Amino acid sequence: MTRDERDAVLRQYAGGQLGTRRTIELLGAHDYADLIIAMAEAGLDFPKPAATPAHEANVARASAILQPRLRRGG
Repeated sequence: MTRDERDAVLRQYAGGQLGTRRTIELLGAHDYADLIIAMAEAGLDFPKPAATPAHEANVARASAILQPRLRRGG
């Protein structure tokens, strides 16, 4: 795989067009750690989760649990 092809795959991943497992396969990487290194070397951010109702509910639930603890200092 050429550098341009590698960067194209990483840009697709960063844009949410490819899943993690498929990206690792296409890159010929060994694992998620290799993907992290490749993303850092390419200067790309990791994709953000989709703002689905389920994701929003999980964030709200986590916030309800964590915020009181953070206000108490731990």
